[in-house]
Amino acid sequence: QIQPRDRQALPGRDPHLRAPAPPRPCCPWRARRFPAVLAVLPRGPQPQPLSPHQGMARAAGPERRLLAIYTGGTIGMRSERGVLVPGRGLAAVLRTLPMFHDKEHAQARGLPEDSLVLPPASGDQRIIYTLLECQPLFDSSDMTITEWVQIAQTIEVAGEGLASEWGRQGSHYDQYHGFVVIHGTDTMAFAASVLSFVLENLQKPVVLTGAQVPIHALWSDGRENLLGALLMAGLYDVPENQLFRGNRVTKVDSRRFAAFCSPNLPPLAVVGADITVNRALVRRPRGPARLVVHSGVEQDVGLLRLYPGIRASLVRAFLQPPLKGVVLETFGTGNGPSKPELLQELRAAAARGLLLLSCTHCLQGAVTSDYAAGAAMAGVGILSGFDMTSEAALAKLSYVLGQPGLSAKGRKELLARNLRGEVTLPSAEGPQASLRGAGLGRQLAQLLSLTQEANAVQDVLLPGLACAAAHAGDLEALQALAELDGDLSLEDFRGQTPLHAAARAGHAAVVSMLLQRGTDTNARDEDGLSPLLLAVRGRHRAVIGLLRAAGARLSPQELEDAGTELCRRGLTRGSWTMADAAPCMS
Repeated sequence: QIQPRDRQALPGRDPHLRAPAPPRPCCPWRARRFPAVLAVLPRGPQPQPLSPHQGMARAAGPERRLLAIYTGGTIGMRSERGVLVPGRGLAAVLRTLPMFHDKEHAQARGLPEDSLVLPPASGDQRIIYTLLECQPLFDSSDMTITEWVQIAQTIEVAGEGLASEWGRQGSHYDQYHGFVVIHGTDTMAFAASVLSFVLENLQKPVVLTGAQVPIHALWSDGRENLLGALLMAGLYDVPENQLFRGNRVTKVDSRRFAAFCSPNLPPLAVVGADITVNRALVRRPRGPARLVVHSGVEQDVGLLRLYPGIRASLVRAFLQPPLKGVVLETFGTGNGPSKPELLQELRAAAARGLLLLSCTHCLQGAVTSDYAAGAAMAGVGILSGFDMTSEAALAKLSYVLGQPGLSAKGRKELLARNLRGEVTLPSAEGPQASLRGAGLGRQLAQLLSLTQEANAVQDVLLPGLACAAAHAGDLEALQALAELDGDLSLEDFRGQTPLHAAARAGHAAVVSMLLQRGTDTNARDEDGLSPLLLAVRGRHRAVIGLLRAAGARLSPQELEDAGTELCRRGLTRGSWTMADAAPCMS
């Protein structure tokens, strides 16, 4: 249960039920049809330029289980006395809509009362989801970083209050394949940015969505937004319709459906007749680390927009304790008034330990030191936020200031790093280092990188080459292919990833390398087999240990099959025990 402290949700401020006007273009990456679908991404490698070859393998398995967390917002609001107020019972509304609940399938499967199931999305794939409602529901204008951290904690584990209120026990993160957060659009960009920093080592999709018009209205964007979010979280292993990276967006329109813009990063996915994922932009967690929720965030941070003629006395008053960090919205490329008295106030604040982070108030572009006015701002101790949005910069400040044991220098260094894909850092290096080694993998990688026309060929060849190299235990070839494409999670024609191939063959060194690159430990092939199950069947204990340490789990179906396997191949009991399956048969 997400409990605010002495807070009550206020009535909505946008009682508009008429059809909005067509969207105006505001930037190259503005949402067109699904404007309120954002993504929270895990820690991973630097984002790459938009790849001309696109596509992403679907998540395997006949069923995908999601947890939807309903915090409030316009999508579920109802009109009372001429204004919109948060409305309870969204699950009951969804049950009446065939696009959100297949009653016949739910009855045939004997699903619990609190479960909803979408119609088949592709073939026989089904998305089963549970909806949790916050107590109370919020107008998003009333939400704070406290509530957003509690959402992150809900994703991680049910907790005492949540278990008693919602009837769920144990870890939500282990129970579900993905998560959808239903949130008001006014502060959704802030929420997405906070969650992206609070959820470290995230390896499952967390998608935020909302609406400009209530879902039960005749003309509503809410139905398509929510359906798009469920499909993206359930069918694609993108821990990220148009789909934006959460810490890259800002709200740019209060009424039109095209409410959000990602000014400095293309969309991660585009929903049309099909769903196209820009996989080169999707960040994967590095290393087999478990999810960490950072609850110790700093709330004494602020946002100050500089304007022509701003008085030094006003800036001095704003920068007083208990403030510990400030995002300064500056002109153009990081410029600001260069009056000596104003610069002195900023210099004094930085000298007493206040972290000052500069972001441009322009929709596109980045903070640089091209002008004397910008250099003067940097000279008094103001750090560059490069192309971060103000929402992301504020969330990053809260996160960095909340990290224990860091010196002032350490905090500044952390602010200057790309932690969650929130910023594009200027390149400090020349062209990418040439591929090392002289093996077959290097030669193939060089061949595939010769021309732009080869990009289409890469999509066909790379998955098979990577799986073959993993099966053969060829680390050199895998590293060369990784330098070329960066993504070793691609599936071959059987739906197998290189991790499947390495686990089946028992190559612990290859498995370790793939896990370090953030490969999904729980991916399923077309037969529904996971790398862990293949390692168990092959009795590769070293591989089992690596996968378990990285968070791999046997699915409920695999656990049911474990009894049959134990009877048929009794000598493998030790492997099943390592995979935590044997206790289920006792």
